[in-house]
Amino acid sequence: MPSVGERIRTMCEELGPTFVKLGQILSTRTDIVTENVAQQLQKLQDSVQPFSYEEARSVIESELGDSIERLFERFDPVPVASASVSQVYRAKMFSGPDIAVKVQRPHIRENIETDLGILEKLARLVDKYSKYGQLYDFSGMVAEFRRVMEQEIDFTKEGENTDLFRESIAKQRNIRVPKIHWVYTTKKILTMDYVDGVKINDIPALTAQGADTTQLAYDFTNSLITQILQNGVFHADPHPGNVFVADGRYVEFIDLGMVGTINSRFRRCLNDFVLGIATRNTQKIAQSITEMDAADADVNMDSFGKSLEVLLDEYLYVPLRDVNIAKVFSSVFSLAGKYKMKIPREFTLVAKCLGTAQGIIEELDPSTNILGIAEKMVRSILANRYKTDEFKNEMQSYALDWLEVGKKAPSALLALLHKLKKNDYAVELKIHDLHRVEKNIERMFNRISFAVVLLAVCIVMAGVIISAGYSNFGRPEAEVMNLSTVAIVAGLLISAVIVIGILVSMVRSGREKKK
Repeated sequence: MPSVGERIRTMCEELGPTFVKLGQILSTRTDIVTENVAQQLQKLQDSVQPFSYEEARSVIESELGDSIERLFERFDPVPVASASVSQVYRAKMFSGPDIAVKVQRPHIRENIETDLGILEKLARLVDKYSKYGQLYDFSGMVAEFRRVMEQEIDFTKEGENTDLFRESIAKQRNIRVPKIHWVYTTKKILTMDYVDGVKINDIPALTAQGADTTQLAYDFTNSLITQILQNGVFHADPHPGNVFVADGRYVEFIDLGMVGTINSRFRRCLNDFVLGIATRNTQKIAQSITEMDAADADVNMDSFGKSLEVLLDEYLYVPLRDVNIAKVFSSVFSLAGKYKMKIPREFTLVAKCLGTAQGIIEELDPSTNILGIAEKMVRSILANRYKTDEFKNEMQSYALDWLEVGKKAPSALLALLHKLKKNDYAVELKIHDLHRVEKNIERMFNRISFAVVLLAVCIVMAGVIISAGYSNFGRPEAEVMNLSTVAIVAGLLISAVIVIGILVSMVRSGREKKK
């Protein structure tokens, strides 16, 4: 009997492209779905039935404004790949290399809009009537999912992502990205250089080409780590259908509909996070998560740190090369969710990227140490952090801010001195809930007064007891009688004064409240 995860994966495939993409995103949210379900959802790779060549031809000619025969020297009617949103054909321009023409599925926009409308209504119901809604903000998740899907079905966005990505990996060894042909690209058509290669996890085909799978595993891993930790632009969905090997040595990234971008501040936090994992430093991990703005003010960071220590104990005695960094990311992600931390979208994409890549790397070369490569990269970045143009620009920005403060400080100080000289300066002190503070103080003094009254009564009673005691043992001496009398009189006088004082205070307080 199929497991729950297998049934959910099958359901997503049957429901169509929107739910396939939703399943891929949920595969990284182990704080929402179980580990078994997440593993099954990671197998969703857009493998669906192709649509007809006649439909593809109609879309191409409508978008490019001419017949296929006039646009291309050769166009193969059999698609080389079929995905949930599009399918790809091989063609050749009249002057130039072979190209891949990506054609959007007919009516896909309308279908996705209908699915998103259903999801938005369901999310609102869950948020309103379920305790899970307050914890996970499903409406916010669906809004983010809508943004992702809108980018997926606009192929000009994918073209821009591809150009940006190619520029960021230009210096990486044995890593390539196909060139976009913008003349033949629209929102529904994307044309790029054809990648004549095999899927990166097709071990028999790689072996037939004489490829070094160990070197491929290292190049692939090093590229992803560099993309995430150094460049800040990374392929967010590097499953085997999106990564090919050409000529037995070049790793080719394609299908850049989902590209993650990380700003410099978040990259610093992520670097600290990875270094904390590598060195088993829970304090550094917790601090990096806090600096990501993931933790609200009411999160108990001490308790979170202790939970992190328990979590990382699993990896304490494991050799660094055997630590599954994707699993660590996922585990920390789940733990943060239990503490109601809102994990930034960038962290989710990084976890998804590493989780997807982990399976590929294990097939190519199980001995490849992802965490070791990441730690080496982080230490190199930290060693050169103060030499980068980014750091110089940041320091220059801080210097300009302080210069602006320095310019305004003399005039502000002079204005303050003038006000002090003219006695035209007032300091206003505001105390929140002052009325409550006054009531607490008044209650405190009433209790003190009551205690003093009791003390006076005790004095009176002591005098009475002394008198009664001596009267039982015969005629008391005059000094004892005087002492007893003084005690009684003193107790009575003190009691009378305190009672009068309390009455006067109560009368005045009542008058002030009426005013």
